[in-house]
Amino acid sequence: MVACANRMGLAREPDVKEGEPPGPVAPPLWPLVVALPALTGGLWAWWAVQGGLLGVILGVLPGVSLLSSSLSNVFSGGDARISQFMTMGAFLGMLLSFPMVLASGLEAGVVLLILSSASFVASGYLAVGEVPVPAGVPKPRMGVRLSTRSAADEVAMFGIVLTTRPLVVGPRAARVGREIDEALEVFGENGWLDDPESYHRKPPPVEGFGHRRQRHKGWDLEHLSFESGYEPWPDEPGRERWLSQAPNRTAHALVLRHPGEPRPWLVCIHGLRNGSPHKSPDLFQPEYLHRELGLNLLFPFLPLHGPRKAGLLSGERLLSGEMVELVHTGAQAVWDIRRLLGWLRLPDQGALAVGVLGHSLGGFAAALLCGLVQGEEGVDCVIAANPSVDPSLMFWRDGLSMATRYLKTAGVTQKKTDLLLRAVSPLALEPRVAKERRAILASVADRIIPAGEPESLWRHWDRPRVLWHQGNHFGLLRSAEGKAAVEDVLRDSDIVRRRT
Repeated sequence: MVACANRMGLAREPDVKEGEPPGPVAPPLWPLVVALPALTGGLWAWWAVQGGLLGVILGVLPGVSLLSSSLSNVFSGGDARISQFMTMGAFLGMLLSFPMVLASGLEAGVVLLILSSASFVASGYLAVGEVPVPAGVPKPRMGVRLSTRSAADEVAMFGIVLTTRPLVVGPRAARVGREIDEALEVFGENGWLDDPESYHRKPPPVEGFGHRRQRHKGWDLEHLSFESGYEPWPDEPGRERWLSQAPNRTAHALVLRHPGEPRPWLVCIHGLRNGSPHKSPDLFQPEYLHRELGLNLLFPFLPLHGPRKAGLLSGERLLSGEMVELVHTGAQAVWDIRRLLGWLRLPDQGALAVGVLGHSLGGFAAALLCGLVQGEEGVDCVIAANPSVDPSLMFWRDGLSMATRYLKTAGVTQKKTDLLLRAVSPLALEPRVAKERRAILASVADRIIPAGEPESLWRHWDRPRVLWHQGNHFGLLRSAEGKAAVEDVLRDSDIVRRRT
């Protein structure tokens, strides 16, 4: 696998000349592709009218969304929400073309299915072209396959935004603005803006676990729970509101371990909106990491996710505009995981080595850990996959437009949130893990975490090994290239033995 990775040019630095300044390089995409979803939307509207009441019911969503987003793309291209709306319109068109046969006939259904499918691919193609490619990052090799995968990212991101409740509107926006100003004053007085590491306290050892067994796809998993013990600093704004979220005060983790002799461990940290006790392990391919590579696996649940959620959906508050909660989320995430790392290092756990692999929001947590772990919490390698390393940018780029407008009216600016979130920014901490034992994996056509974020972490980490995968957000760790790169890092870090 390692030899295969080397032959394919994986886990290498991108081709960047020494001293070359960063700068955007636009991929060679042709904007006239937008004519295809516009035509598809028009035909949906036409056949909807011809199909009577049933046709209108079925055709209004794909027709209106494809037409409106296509026109918006022409006049206001570059807004991520437009491309998400276009992709969702095409996706709905693919689904609704089947019942549309009943309203407008077989010919209409077949034509709409073909055109909606083609528009789905075109929307992914157009979406990638909206984001400049940083210098040193390979250009996306756009084709039908990669465009389709990028469109799948767009649908996922649309679902995340659509299911984010607009919490920060009206008087709440003014309250958020006051909290940010108060927090900046408190953080400045305590020196946390100049020295973000001092914001993070060293957590105590875990004293005891709740323990139960669960089965998932044939795996015997241990579900651990323990009192998190994390509390914001006494004078931090939003402290009482954060502590009032009772489910979040209990930390949870899944364990998949081999019986018998001690083994190395890999801590696998999930992304935004994940954290299901039944689905969280799936992203990390346990049949590969656990069965083939022989690792024990630990899956911690991030704050406000899974059994710790504060609403109907896992992680739904993180893009709502509650900026102080973003700080507390990052701080509690690394607090809880550091406690678990200390537990793994106890003699009775027999951890031969410990690595950390985080994806998306989990990549953010892994990168933040890299700047904080010390002593008995130490890790042997850190792999950040598609990492979101700028939580302020994540909100301003992907948060609800209603929330951003209300916050701006309340005096909240991205400059203020950038400053506040330095306390939990991996880009504000120097990495403690050796350069040869840290790595970044990123997808060049990622529509959830654009390549600029992992690229900025790569530069901050002094250009360690990196894989630029010609794929999308969710396909990275499942791909042969992603597996090869992870295995390469684990072997070079002496966590996994080399194949003979």
